[in-house]
Amino acid sequence: MLRKCLWAFMLVGLFYSCDGNEDIPQPKPNETMTILSYLVANNNLDNYLLANIGAMYDGLAMMAEPAVLLVYWDGRTSVGENASKHLILKYETDGKGNINGSPALDFSYTLDDVLDEAIIVKEYAPQLSTDKEIMKLVLRDMVAQTCSEKLGLIVGSHASSWINSIFVSRSFGQDGSGTDNTILISDMVEALQSVGKKFEFILCDACYMGTVEVAYAFRDVTDYQIVSAMEVRAYGFPYDEFMTDLYQGSVDGYKRVCQTYIEYNKEQYESGGYAWGTVALVDSKEMQYMADCIRQEIVEHKDVLADYATDHLQEYGRRSAPHIAVDLGHLFKELNGGVLPASFSSQLDKAVLYKGCLENASPSYFNVDVANYSGLGMYVPVSARPEWNAYFKTIDWYTASGWNEVNFNWNF
Repeated sequence: MLRKCLWAFMLVGLFYSCDGNEDIPQPKPNETMTILSYLVANNNLDNYLLANIGAMYDGLAMMAEPAVLLVYWDGRTSVGENASKHLILKYETDGKGNINGSPALDFSYTLDDVLDEAIIVKEYAPQLSTDKEIMKLVLRDMVAQTCSEKLGLIVGSHASSWINSIFVSRSFGQDGSGTDNTILISDMVEALQSVGKKFEFILCDACYMGTVEVAYAFRDVTDYQIVSAMEVRAYGFPYDEFMTDLYQGSVDGYKRVCQTYIEYNKEQYESGGYAWGTVALVDSKEMQYMADCIRQEIVEHKDVLADYATDHLQEYGRRSAPHIAVDLGHLFKELNGGVLPASFSSQLDKAVLYKGCLENASPSYFNVDVANYSGLGMYVPVSARPEWNAYFKTIDWYTASGWNEVNFNWNF
């Protein structure tokens, strides 16, 4: 069924495109958002990310308005079969319970069934999905399939904030378990810029992407960011519960996405399962002002920060990735005698439009101190991470935030 749909779609594409011959009737650009999902699943998250596609499908089936979802899938083509297919899949709902022209599957389907219902827009030869040029190619191919003026983006895989070496080498993605096949945030930004349009939102279904370093890097490629400062559970976000909110394309809708994520994890915890979570909605246009505020604070406290112990601060990744990030608000509160400066607090509220977390989590080392939770994390250079520090000095954030003004008491 997949391949039949592919040929049918290619034939239709000869007569309808956004950029084709002027003599051929052209569909008009519309204000309906198209969501792209870039899933690097050729790793130990493959089954979970495959289940996410099923959840997205369910969410589309419940929508009352037409919508298009394009998914780049790099991973298993069926549960238990690591064939490492590279596909762009299309799911289009008419808002009346039909997807790709057929009644949506009921909830007894298998994940293979969901893949079989997709239209294969494109199938690639084996490729490295975390290569910058490949990501550019795929994103442009996805954008070429829609005339929507508005684009949203979901990215799912492993991640490690801006860090270029954690476990194996990472910033975002892992194409092949136990490999160094990942993409740096700076290269990822370049790939996102290549589509020629700013995204309405980026939802990062990946660990540690809720840091000021990433939020600052993404400030020009998206209006809003939905991110987590700490580890994200393997299943990630419950897409079946909020696809309508994502397609709404509003701050209120994005806030509901965040709320749903926290409620989902809370229910998992209360039912006795493993559950934890943080989430934040970041307004990208406020990140330059946020950087200016942080720079002012770092320069003012540069002598203290020259050899600053962070053990007393709320830390994200303390168990699995020590030192990756401390809470942004908690840090500057402590640097100012336990009270966050009013101007800093005001800007933080403008930059973080929503923040949510599980105060009680399982395992308990994922517990979050709500009183010291600001929604975003930040790296504080420490002597124990020389490999991180060497790379840290090469990213834009290092100068923008004022860390270059600090004369550390150790060999930085």
